[in-house]
Amino acid sequence: MNVRASVPVTVTDYVTRSIRERILSGAYLPGAKLDQQMLVEEFGASLIPVRESLRQLEAQGFVRLYPHKGAYVAELSLAEVKEIYFVRELLEESATRLAVPRLSAEDKTRLRQRLKQMEQATASGDYAQLLDLNRDFHFIIYEAGDNRLLVELIRGLWDRSSRYRHLYTYLPDRAPRALREHKRIYSLCISSDAEAAARAVRNNVRQTVRGLVPVLRARLAEKKSFAG
Repeated sequence: MNVRASVPVTVTDYVTRSIRERILSGAYLPGAKLDQQMLVEEFGASLIPVRESLRQLEAQGFVRLYPHKGAYVAELSLAEVKEIYFVRELLEESATRLAVPRLSAEDKTRLRQRLKQMEQATASGDYAQLLDLNRDFHFIIYEAGDNRLLVELIRGLWDRSSRYRHLYTYLPDRAPRALREHKRIYSLCISSDAEAAARAVRNNVRQTVRGLVPVLRARLAEKKSFAG
């Protein structure tokens, strides 16, 4: 089950999601040129939705558009990942502090359900499912704060960081640690301890980037060595 699954309502939605999935899976490698005519043929779409999809993906950090050169898959960057997670720490801590006192009984039930599903996905090694469940768990909390702008800012940063999270979440030792962190967040939400829950969320984000940076550094060094 994909907790975030939704049927694309436009051709642009479909193309955007398809290109993003190919980037995340490694089918489109960092630095690769995305030929628009090739994309038109691959997805059976016209040029207009393909161009709009590329603009959306550029805004999300997946693609770079260059005048007179075209579209390219964005390179991975240590500087970018550090910047993204620094801002995420601040915003998600604030969003949690705001949201916890406002969590409804239904919200808490949904959190419990997601946590149970995360346990199952961790046990089975279904890391793709775990990424979806993890995102849903966090946004159940953030959306309870009833601050639309704050949630939109956080969602945009999650979109930009998704390529990096895929690198780290697929490491076998990260998933069990992340599950323990989410159990603590859940427990603090249930007890309505907003300050402690906010700190736990910030720690979860911080632990992710601390583990991610060496993985990404090694990946970039390997690529540089191969290119040299």
